[in-house]
Amino acid sequence: MAKMKTSRRRKSNRNQTNIVFLLIFLILAGLFLIYCKSTGKISFEDGQIKIENPLSTDKNTGSQKSTPAAKDGFIALPDQLEYPICAGEKHAQDHERRKFKNYELCYRESYEQAEWSAYKLSKDELKKTTDRTNDFRPDPKITTCSSTLADYKGSGYDRGHLTPAADMSFDKSAMSETFYMSNMSPQAPQFNRGIWQQLEAQVRTWAKKFGTIYVVSGPILEKNAKDYATIGKSKVVIPQYYYKAVLIPLYADETDKNSPEDAKSIAALGFILPNNECKGKSFWDFAISIDEIEKRTGIDLYALLEDSAEAAAESSFDISIWR
Repeated sequence: MAKMKTSRRRKSNRNQTNIVFLLIFLILAGLFLIYCKSTGKISFEDGQIKIENPLSTDKNTGSQKSTPAAKDGFIALPDQLEYPICAGEKHAQDHERRKFKNYELCYRESYEQAEWSAYKLSKDELKKTTDRTNDFRPDPKITTCSSTLADYKGSGYDRGHLTPAADMSFDKSAMSETFYMSNMSPQAPQFNRGIWQQLEAQVRTWAKKFGTIYVVSGPILEKNAKDYATIGKSKVVIPQYYYKAVLIPLYADETDKNSPEDAKSIAALGFILPNNECKGKSFWDFAISIDEIEKRTGIDLYALLEDSAEAAAESSFDISIWR
């Protein structure tokens, strides 16, 4: 009988201990959920618990990308937002990223030119401190060798800048780096010196007006390289169209610009222009959404934005903001 009572007491003590541990666990779990909800890591919608995933999947490559958060009511503008994500993971041998001091590009060997060249330009960088260097030269860091000056000689096409030299006139070294042949693409003279140059000048006007602008430019390489006309011994493809994408942060007032990593809202605008004189046309006639550029190029522009902000900015545009 004594043994039975002792056994019951031990069982009762074990049950009480288990209850205490369960209560402690539930209290700690509740505190953890309260903390996560307060930091935005967990939210509750329609009776469901939603846990924030700091990584989202890129729609073109399937790879994960960072989507940083911003304070309430603002949109985060992460570092290197200007650099796109291309489909290089599927054709890595034909995509080579080349980083310069103030811009970056992705070189396509089969086309002998970059499919995008991107940079961020601020109002402070519009102050001119150097003249145009004109030091065109092959890019020694393109492992497959870039196009050469000889490829363009006598071709009838300009060595058209993707990232403009004039946008780097704040620094002689930055200016010089835009003259690497990896940043060149064959452009019809009337196009390069006309509507394309006018659009480049407008970008600088926007930088002055809005404070900061994120710019991506390139040829639309939507066909196999063999299906294009080419120039030179290197068979540099002559693109039929070029695109330019621009994104700006918008602030509620001037004081918000003291924290430029976050914007009250953003606006984005794209252009696809034919590689010809575009006689009688303004670049405004070719304004489109960023989504349209992405459909033609397969490139994910401004991919580091939080997904909902990216979708809203890229799906449509309000021309009144820009004019």
